[in-house]
Parts: sequence; C-alpha cells; structure tokens
Amino acid sequence: MIAGIISIILITLSLALLNDVSLTFVFVVSFFYILIYSLALKKEDKNKKFVVRIDNKNIKKNFFLSEKDKSVFNQNTFPMIIIDSSYTITQSNVAFNSYIGKDANGMNLSLCLRSNELNTALSDALVNNKKGDIDFIIYDQVHKYMQAQVFPLTIKKDKYALVLMIDKTSQKMAEKVKSDFVSNVSHELKTPLTAIIGFIETINGPAKNDESKKEKFLNIIQTEAERMQRLVNDTLSLSRVEESEYQIPNEKVDLWLCCSSACDSVQSIAGKKKISISFDRDYNQENFYVKGNQDQITEIFENLLDNAITYSDSGTEIKISLSNKDKNIEFKITDQGHGIPKDDILRVSERFFRSKTANKYKKNSSGLGLSIVKHIVNRHAGNLSISSEEGVGSTFTVDLPKFSSDS
Repeated sequence: MIAGIISIILITLSLALLNDVSLTFVFVVSFFYILIYSLALKKEDKNKKFVVRIDNKNIKKNFFLSEKDKSVFNQNTFPMIIIDSSYTITQSNVAFNSYIGKDANGMNLSLCLRSNELNTALSDALVNNKKGDIDFIIYDQVHKYMQAQVFPLTIKKDKYALVLMIDKTSQKMAEKVKSDFVSNVSHELKTPLTAIIGFIETINGPAKNDESKKEKFLNIIQTEAERMQRLVNDTLSLSRVEESEYQIPNEKVDLWLCCSSACDSVQSIAGKKKISISFDRDYNQENFYVKGNQDQITEIFENLLDNAITYSDSGTEIKISLSNKDKNIEFKITDQGHGIPKDDILRVSERFFRSKTANKYKKNSSGLGLSIVKHIVNRHAGNLSISSEEGVGSTFTVDLPKFSSDS
C-alpha cells in the first residue's frame, strides 16, 4: 500500500511538470518511468525510460512497454489507465483489469466505466489540458465509491489522459456505519434522559408534597437510569468486541463451564417468570473444548439466554443442547417464545434493530445483544444461525471450532 501511495505521489509530480508543455513522446514516458522508480528524485536518470512503439498499421495507438517497465506499471496497487482522444484505453494495468474483470486494453472506456463526473474530467484533460480530482460512483449490484485523478498528456501533438483510481467503498461504508452508530446511540440515550428530566421536574414541582407520586416517579427514574446503564455497557462491550474481531483467540475453553456460568447468572430473572432452563447434566462428563476466549463465549450464552427469557411467556421452558461435530462443537438454545417474523430474522443481529413484536416485550432493551453475539462468533471463526416460527419459538445455533493442541 505504501509503495502504491508513493507511486501516485511521484506520478502526480511528473504530470505536473508536463502540464501545458508539449514534449516528445520519448521524454514524456521517460519522465513517467523515472518518477515511479525514484523515491528521492534529485535529477533525471536518462538511462531509465519506457520503451514505446506506435503501431501505425492500426488506427488505435497502443503502448508497448519493456518487460521491466510493464512490471512497474502492472504491479501498481491502484487501477490505472491511459486513454486517447477517442476514449480508447491504450494501456491498463493489472489492478484495473482485475477490478473490471477483463482485459481493458483497446476497449472504449464506456464499455468499462460509466460516469458523468469522470467523462467531464476526461473532457477537461483532453480538450482543455486541465488536471482533475473527482469522486464518482459506479452503479453496480453493489455501489462502488471511487476517487480519481485525471492528468492531461500531450505526446507528439496527440492528446492523452492518465487516470489513477482509488476504491473508497470500504471507507465510505465504515464512515456510514460509524455515523449511524453515533446517531442511534444518541437517539437511544435521548429517550430515557428526557423521561428522567421530566419526572425530576414533576417531583420538584406538582408532586413535591405527594409521597405516593414521588415514589412512583422515582421508580420510573430508576428504570430509565438502568436502561441507560445497560445501553452504555452494551455499547462498550460491542466496541471492545469489534476492536478485536479480527484477532482470533486460541485459548482452550470449556464450553460446558461457560454454559453453566451463564445459566447461573440469568437464573434469577428466569425464576421471576417461572421459566425453566433445561440441559443434560451429563454434559460435564464429555469434552466440549473450543478455541476461544472464555469471557466472550460466556457472554454469548448470557445474551442468548437473556433474549430467550425476555421473549418467552411465564411457565415456559428453554432448552440447551451441546453436540460434538467433526471439527466444531455446536450448541443450541431453543425457547417457546413468540417467535420472530420471517422478514426480520436476517436483521435481528443488526445494531439497534428491533422487530415490531419485540417492542411489545422489552421496550428498554439496548438492541445490541444479538449484535454483540454476532461479532463474538465472527471473532471465533464460528457461525450463528437463527430459525424461528411465530407463535412457536426460536432456536439460536452457534458453531465454534474445536480446540486442538496443533492449532
């Protein structure tokens, strides 16, 4: 990446020298070659130059580079093309060909990329000898956000343009996720804060001398404060998980102990609804060792069990099962709850997403529990799947890689 950035900087300097100056073809490509190869350019190195031939038998002018020069051009990590005044691509590097999925040499640009912004910048370069910096979008199945620099080239009175491109899609998506996250957290905090402020004003005003109302409002304030605390804790937990998501843990973790610990932690809230949690007590006689982080795997169980308890009616049962597979260990948590609408199943692990039915049962949820589960499972190179039927219940299945002394 650093090499690619340095190449772009050097190419930019080269083309700046060429603006508004008509040079011979050999000198143009010579400068281009020198500036790519030199990291600390002090003077021209006339022994380094592109070897170029123009095929006069063909209407198109094609660039033929030496093997060494072609390697430099092709190995640049950024997509690069050179086009002539008819918008024919006279040279494209490997990065560009890979990006569009075919060899672009000799093709018209319109067959590879379609962008009004890019066409305008190319027109300015070819007609007005003007450099351009643009952002544009490639509308495909997945929209791609691109940044490009367009440089004019004059070679033996013929007009060309060099285009350097950078794919900004990942950066744009990350910025959007960050923006949405901040917006959602702000919105989620605003609701309980507004309620707390309102009830405090009521206690200090109209209900100042009414002890029964004061007690009622104080209980509401406590509930809203706990909601805020839950949101803050879940946000911090999600942030920690996301930061380490691509660092796969390799500790030896006893899945049975994680399950048992999580059951103990949620037993009190399950007891309030008279919900039983059942599993085979003989599990502790088997080996259920996975590769991972014990605290995070326990958190998976806690979040899934809390979710099952929340959306189940009193007097129902939650079942936990563990099973050894070939290379993984699978565990399932099945409830007899209200189920998830079919259209919402794929979205329930998104940050702050709540289905319409979920809002009926837990309005003070942070909406981050299943998102935390998804990111922890991803970090452990595992898999999370959800099956559900409205009015019957849901099953959350998690597969985690077995621990191996060789791993």
